[in-house]
Amino acid sequence: MHKSHAKHNIIAKFCIHFILNCLLVWVLVVIVPGTLLAGNLNIDGQIRERFEYFDGLNKKSYGNQSIDSKGKKRGEPDDSLLVQRIIVGIRYKWNTRITYSLHLYDARVWGWSLDEQDFIKNRGTAVEYVMDPYEEHLELYDANIQIRDIFNGFGAIIGRQKIWYGDKRIFGPGGWGNSIGWIWDAARFSYKKNSSFIDAWYGQTRTKDPDSFSLTHKHAYQGIGMYSHLRLFQSGALEPFFAWKNNLYHREHPEERSIYYGARFTESDFHGFHLDITYAREAGEMGDKDIRAYAYVAKVGYGFKNLKMKPNLILGRVFASGDSDPSDNIIRTFVRPFGSTDGEHYGRMDIMAWSNLVDNQISLYLNLTKRSILKIAYHNFNMDESQDTWSYYKYKNRPGNSYTYLGDELDFHLKLNVSESLSLQFIYAYFWAGDFVRKNVEDTDAQRMFVQFTYKFNLP
Repeated sequence: MHKSHAKHNIIAKFCIHFILNCLLVWVLVVIVPGTLLAGNLNIDGQIRERFEYFDGLNKKSYGNQSIDSKGKKRGEPDDSLLVQRIIVGIRYKWNTRITYSLHLYDARVWGWSLDEQDFIKNRGTAVEYVMDPYEEHLELYDANIQIRDIFNGFGAIIGRQKIWYGDKRIFGPGGWGNSIGWIWDAARFSYKKNSSFIDAWYGQTRTKDPDSFSLTHKHAYQGIGMYSHLRLFQSGALEPFFAWKNNLYHREHPEERSIYYGARFTESDFHGFHLDITYAREAGEMGDKDIRAYAYVAKVGYGFKNLKMKPNLILGRVFASGDSDPSDNIIRTFVRPFGSTDGEHYGRMDIMAWSNLVDNQISLYLNLTKRSILKIAYHNFNMDESQDTWSYYKYKNRPGNSYTYLGDELDFHLKLNVSESLSLQFIYAYFWAGDFVRKNVEDTDAQRMFVQFTYKFNLP
């Protein structure tokens, strides 16, 4: 089929599916009797539509040849995608202490040269599963009961839920991707006093297979988590954390038994300055190897509140250890626990991970109007250890090479809040490939663009 005709068909299918989903949301709203809508029952959700353009890369390979780290061609380097995610459900407040939540979501993509077969983990074994970043067809988003103030500040959330804290780097669902990253089936308990809290939980994280409903399918990990927020000053806080992570499907692969601990310190306004520091250690075992890794984030900024557009300038360094000798019995490569990999952390190209990484960055936020913010960010990316891999794609230095310079990235992110319900975003990112990429992968730069609108609704 001619390429223009194929694109027209994709757009037509997208429009049809969008209309059908809007009708579904409308039916779910209007068929609920008015008596139920009164009082404590809320129907809420969001519709998110996005256009994505890739040039010189995709989710599995870098370069115009689309050759992955194993030497295989994977997809195309110039996809133009139409991406959709719809969340809809109910929240029922039984009384001041008990709330029930139940939401479904549906995530789809059109125009993609990859599919779920490209995202199979443990391929060819009895324990393979899918982690598709773009598609999940009618999946359970949440289903839980929240109990507040069981006694003296203690509470709980039991069931399917998102778990996130702070900047979402340690624990966070990863909401920018079309299919939600970490969603837990967990029992989470909390204690709150004034503006401080401590949360602890046990749970399992679900896979992302568009053809399987996850409650009846596999869970990828089980874990124990703890996160706390201790108010130290009026605008400063210390946030200690702990995590235990265990892969559930390891019978033909090394079993992971990782332990993470550390803390985050934030100061949001000290005479205009703000500070954000995170330090994390990773220990434990991977099969018969010991894990000894660490990572940190250090950011300092200043807000010029009295200037037009109130510029906010931030300097930062993001570090995650790599492994100088992958052949020995110690793993020194840091791997995030249950945190987000959204582009707001490691560049809007979304080709970096918090692993074997040195990211020197500078960001500038400008309030263009009361409803619009422009962020301009520059990243200088390097690997910590040349003998390790480019963590996102798993490319390695060729024999005789010892390059660590991955490249530089420039991001522009414009967000416009049209109303309380509707927001628009435009993102453009360009990546200048460094020595590691040019000498080991392909001698080419890459770029990416997003145009997105999100509509949120809440019907009491």
